[in-house]
Amino acid sequence: MSVIVSSVKLPEALYNQVTSKVIADGYGMRGRSKWIVDAIRALLVLPEFEQYVEIASDLSNCTHPVSIRMPEDLAMVLEKEVIRIRKIYPEVEAIKSNIVRASIFQSLIREIPTRGKNK
Repeated sequence: MSVIVSSVKLPEALYNQVTSKVIADGYGMRGRSKWIVDAIRALLVLPEFEQYVEIASDLSNCTHPVSIRMPEDLAMVLEKEVIRIRKIYPEVEAIKSNIVRASIFQSLIREIPTRGKNK
């Protein structure tokens, strides 16, 4: 399966929380990308997840870049969701990045099942 490399910028506090959570969830020091992919998949099945994407657009000071290795099938799903969400919230920019930010934020505050080795 092909992998698409992408990146997103996060606020410093969110960036630091992700690093801690990735390790706590058993993904290891090099598992951030896999954790984010799992977080995106978890977000996309939440009812009305589009609201979280719109809320994520309010995050500011996104200065810490994070690289993501995403399976091609998920990248294609994201492209379709970007188009769909743009119709709901036409004023929101950078929808794909906001989907990623929303998924990270929701995975930090919810008990979302992860596939880390400690689970």
